[in-house]
Amino acid sequence: MHKSLLIDSDILIDHLRKEKKALDFLDTEIENGSILFLSVISRAEIYAGLRKGEEEIISSLFEIITPVNVDTAIADKTGEYLRKFGKTHALNIGDAIIAATASEMKLTLATRNVKHYPMKDIIVLKPY
Repeated sequence: MHKSLLIDSDILIDHLRKEKKALDFLDTEIENGSILFLSVISRAEIYAGLRKGEEEIISSLFEIITPVNVDTAIADKTGEYLRKFGKTHALNIGDAIIAATASEMKLTLATRNVKHYPMKDIIVLKPY
């Protein structure tokens, strides 16, 4: 059975920086037929931090990862997460949207920043 993963920005940034663990993780998931998604928030974060010369590699990567737009259900869940975790866990709106995307789409969230996601209704995978 193929996995469906929501890839957090940190994993993609590591991939862009050619970190071996990130390269191996994404290569393995693609080879195993996992379906990869990313929040449009992660896409914005990647473009905001893009370094000269990374344009081609990120374009290629974005061609094989399905973007997920923020819809009403994701927005509503984001608000719920911000109410519940905003003050106690310093949850920011970007991470709340990413978590809500994982929740609403029933995706496993692949991230190194596990502490950013205290929600109990999502599955968080720390791949390396």
